[in-house]
Amino acid sequence: MLRYLTKALTAELPDRPVSVTLHPDAEGAAALVVHGRTIGALRVDGALTADEDEFVQALASVASAALEHGRALEAALSLLDDAQRQSQLLDAISDAVISCTPDNVIVSWNAGAERLYGYPAGDAVGCDLFALLATSTGTGPRQVLDDLESLGRWDGELRERRFDGAPLTVLSSVSTLTGPDGGRTGFVYVNRDVTEQRRQEHAASHDALTGLANRRRLMDRIHDAAGRVHRGGGPMAVLFLDLNGFKPVNDRHGHAAGDELLVAIANRLTTTVRGSDFVARVGGDEFVVLLEDIGSAARIPAVLERILESVAEPAPLSSGDTVAVTTAIGVTVVESPDEAATDPERLVQLADEAMYRAKRRPGHVAFSDPVRDKEWLA
Repeated sequence: MLRYLTKALTAELPDRPVSVTLHPDAEGAAALVVHGRTIGALRVDGALTADEDEFVQALASVASAALEHGRALEAALSLLDDAQRQSQLLDAISDAVISCTPDNVIVSWNAGAERLYGYPAGDAVGCDLFALLATSTGTGPRQVLDDLESLGRWDGELRERRFDGAPLTVLSSVSTLTGPDGGRTGFVYVNRDVTEQRRQEHAASHDALTGLANRRRLMDRIHDAAGRVHRGGGPMAVLFLDLNGFKPVNDRHGHAAGDELLVAIANRLTTTVRGSDFVARVGGDEFVVLLEDIGSAARIPAVLERILESVAEPAPLSSGDTVAVTTAIGVTVVESPDEAATDPERLVQLADEAMYRAKRRPGHVAFSDPVRDKEWLA
C-alpha cells in the first residue's frame, strides 16, 4: 500500500519530494484516517496549488477507504479462520459436543456426536435433542432443563439410545449459553460414553442370573444402612433366606428349571418388600433381604409373613411344569448404636446362624437375638 501511494504521488507531482508515513502521530498534507483514527499521512514538501491539494486529499480519502476495508476483510478472514479452527478442534474431541436452542433444538453436532450416536450432523441438526435420543434420567429430562433454568448448568448421567436403538449411558455436562445482553441463547451438552464402564461396574456388583446385588454390594449397603442407625435413624433388619425343597427341583426338572425358579423367587422378593429395601443373592439358593429405616421393629413380623407366603406360591416353568418351594428365614435386628457398630459380615453371619435354627421349626423363622426369638415363638 505504501509503495502504491508513493508511486501515485510521484506520478502526479514529479518535481516534489513526497513520502507516505503510517504512524498515528504523522503530519503532512493529508491524513490517513481509518475508523475515525489517524494512522498516517501523505507528506509533500512545499506549497500546493488548489488542484494539487485536491488531488492529495482525494488520494488520502481513497487510501483511507482501502485501508479501512482491507482491515475489515482481514478481521473477517481472521474470524473465519478462528471458526474453522474451533470447528476442527470440536471435531477432534472424542466427546459428543452438541449445542441447542433454548427449546432444546439441535444447532450444532460435532464429529464426536456422530460417532457416539450414529446420526450424521445433517440428520441431527434441527431435531429435538431429547426426542431424537430418547433421553431419560433418574428424575426425568424435565429436571435437567429445570436445573439449567435455576442453576445455569447440570451434571449427571443420561440414558439414551443410538440410531440403531442400542442403549447408551452417557456422562453429561450441560451449560447455559448467554448472549451479550446476558439473556439465555441456548445450551451446550458435552456427553461422554460410559456404557461399558457402567456395565462392568454392574457385573462386578450383581448376580449374573437374577440381576440382584451380589454379596460385595450387599456389604456396602449394610454398612451404609448401619451408619444411619448409628446416627440416630430408625432400626434395620438383615433377613437371611434359604430355600427348602430347591434341590429336588434341580434333580427332577434339571438345572435350567432351577435357574428359572431362582429368577422367579428373586422377582417375588423384590416386589414383596418396599422399593427402599434391598435384596441380594449370596449363594446358590440363598438370599438376603435388608430392611432399612423400618421405623419400628414391630413391623418386621408382617414383612416376614409376606415373604413366606410369596416364596411358597407355586411357580410355573416354561416346560409347563409347576414347582413349589418354601424358605427358612434368619433375622438380625439392628436398633442401637452398639448393634450398628457390628461388622456387616458379622450381621449376615448372625442371620445365617438363625436361619439354620429356623429350618428346624414349623414356622421357618428364627431371630438371632434370644429375646426377640422368644417373642416370635410366643
